Amino acid sequence: MKEPLISFQNCSFGFTKKKVLNSVDIVIHSGDKIALVGKNGVGKTTFINILSGNRIPDDGETWISPNLSIGHIKQNVINNSNQIVEDYLKKNTDVIDIKNKKKNIKNICKEIKLDPYMPVNQLSGGLKRKLHLVENIIKSPELLLLDEPTNHLDIDSIIWLENYLNKKFKGAFLVISHDRKFLENVTNKVFWMDRGKIKVSPKGFYNFEQWSNNLINHEKREIKNKDNLLKRELDWLSKGVKARRKRNNRRLENISNLKKELKHQKSEFIKSVSKVKIEYSDDDQISYNLIAQIHNISKFYILNNKKKIIFSKFSYKLHKGEKIGVLGKNGVGKTTLFKLFTKQIEPDEGIIKLRKSIGISYFDQHGDLFTDHKSIKENMIPSGGDYIDVNGKRIHICGYLKNFLFNPSDIANKVSTLSGGQRNRLLLAKILAKPNQLMILDEPTNDLDTETLDILIDFINAYEGTVLISSHDRDFLDKTVHKLFYFHGDGKIDLSNKKCSDFLDEKIFSKNKNDVEKINTKIENKTTISQFNNSGYIIRKDIKKILQKIEKGEEEISKMQLIISEPDLYNKDKKKFEDLAKEIELKKFELKKLEEQWINLEEENLNPKSC
Repeated sequence: MKEPLISFQNCSFGFTKKKVLNSVDIVIHSGDKIALVGKNGVGKTTFINILSGNRIPDDGETWISPNLSIGHIKQNVINNSNQIVEDYLKKNTDVIDIKNKKKNIKNICKEIKLDPYMPVNQLSGGLKRKLHLVENIIKSPELLLLDEPTNHLDIDSIIWLENYLNKKFKGAFLVISHDRKFLENVTNKVFWMDRGKIKVSPKGFYNFEQWSNNLINHEKREIKNKDNLLKRELDWLSKGVKARRKRNNRRLENISNLKKELKHQKSEFIKSVSKVKIEYSDDDQISYNLIAQIHNISKFYILNNKKKIIFSKFSYKLHKGEKIGVLGKNGVGKTTLFKLFTKQIEPDEGIIKLRKSIGISYFDQHGDLFTDHKSIKENMIPSGGDYIDVNGKRIHICGYLKNFLFNPSDIANKVSTLSGGQRNRLLLAKILAKPNQLMILDEPTNDLDTETLDILIDFINAYEGTVLISSHDRDFLDKTVHKLFYFHGDGKIDLSNKKCSDFLDEKIFSKNKNDVEKINTKIENKTTISQFNNSGYIIRKDIKKILQKIEKGEEEISKMQLIISEPDLYNKDKKKFEDLAKEIELKKFELKKLEEQWINLEEENLNPKSC
């Protein structure tokens, strides 16, 4: 029998204007692999913080197994340790067997492509997230809480995490993720947070759609039955005589309460299950099928007198209606291909011919279509007014932005105040309002919740133009693309008509079959490590310099953003405000260029062949 680890009985928790938990009863057992799901804003992260002990329920009874060890993988990680990764992990993970601990650390670092000799304070945000993941996994807690663990991980790292949770991790875990395929592959139970309650499915996320639809249909029937009851009661009331009405005060009160309850239940139910759809307008028909022709293009970079090949002699004819997923590890050239299409860079060899009339919509999470010192509304409707043109239809800006989880009160906020996730949602809203014949989406799923992902999936499926998408979300790609470009990282690109999940499963099987001995080889070989250290010294030195520049640039931007966010600055000194806004945009551009240099160097550093 499974041991209980944590139980809640009649527990509630809320903020001033919002109830997160309302008389909730749940139990987490050993062996549970739980997907925590719910609409954006229902309080999933808050619930994880309650489980971890960072928050306490307002009322109710909680029980935690004595000496229960809990690991908590958070969304936002701040770590400025000056230790190298290996030393940091040895110090911050409680494992008695030091020899096996060191071996385990190096094995995991190799598997997840994290340099054990890199100082922690020189790691990028994404690599610090990997370190945070490794730090919690090595501790082998009895309960592991994972808040969006796949965000900003490449496909290989996500698959590694899946395998680790399925085959090596012995504890229970609860995970929040927008990656449906990941949830399907690792969970055996679902907690569905909905309107202050937690509904529990004893099956994994693979069964969630059927199970949740059954619950929704059951509630529909319940509302319908209450509707019929209310109609009968109102009918009785309308036919009754005055004397009867006076003698049945309790029944009248019950009718009034039922009416209020039904109105509230209907309103909450509609909010809970409604899906917003953005219609695609086919007014702009594409006259010709051929959108672009790629002929023998090659691209390479020179780093430390070494030639890094991104792709070599690649050719392809891109046609109207094609929806292509672009796969590969971080740093192999996916974004480079997109920049060739948008003419931000040129190929070293070969040509890309675009049809003259083709317009391109480009979603680049690191790019910027916005003016930071202007409001959301001003950025979305530069010409002014309250209505935006969405595929030829005039829609009120508040109504349109609700689809992307912005409240009416948000539209007056300056873009400079938005978080990364909010900025991505706004960028998506701007691009989807008027898509061109070719859409290029570079990691559009990062920081998006499930509901916004559904909107994007529906839109792409209805869209008749051509789409190129880079994403680590396999379920998203399975539902949106019918062809794949897979970047190997050595200049080779594979083309496949298979679903993303099927393609990757076959790739993993093939790799395991051919490389069993290589995978089982010990990571620590003194000669290899020595060679690695010597050859990688120059690269790591360059990385250190660039990261110092990036850190300095980020500090300067933060200081300027603090000044520009002062409420009265614009009214007091308009020129200073505008100068600061321009300076911030310039610094961001410089920072972007430095980050591109760092990514290329990081790839060199983590690849033993190039060290």
